Amino acid sequence: MSKAKYSGKSQAVRKAPAKGNNVSAAKGGAAKERKPLLTVALLLVLVSGIVFTLLLFNEKRVLDMAFADVPWYAWLMVVTAVADVVAAAALWYWKRWGLYLFIASSAARTLFMVLAGMIGAGFSALAPAAIVAYLVSLSWKQFE
Repeated sequence: MSKAKYSGKSQAVRKAPAKGNNVSAAKGGAAKERKPLLTVALLLVLVSGIVFTLLLFNEKRVLDMAFADVPWYAWLMVVTAVADVVAAAALWYWKRWGLYLFIASSAARTLFMVLAGMIGAGFSALAPAAIVAYLVSLSWKQFE
């Protein structure tokens, strides 16, 4: 019996790259597929963050005040709303740090609202973070 010689080339069948502009597919990785519920949740986070930021900037009470008189929690709420938009964009592009940012932003928003006296509304900020975290966990291996 003769021994087979190793040619240095893999015998595995090469797959054709996936169509579309998926970055990981172009690099030779598996194509990433976002589940519909995660897509809806990320779009809701993105839109709500933008709308919430605009509402905070356009609030009648804030517009009639000097910048120095605006309550401290209003500025921090704007920061957390912008952080939500950044986190949603990062999650859309499959970045794990987007989930960490969204959870931190939601926790900070809860703390700011509770300290400002809005206890019920403060704890409601944690629900979207829990839902998004669960939906992301279903596809965690796809995130970079």
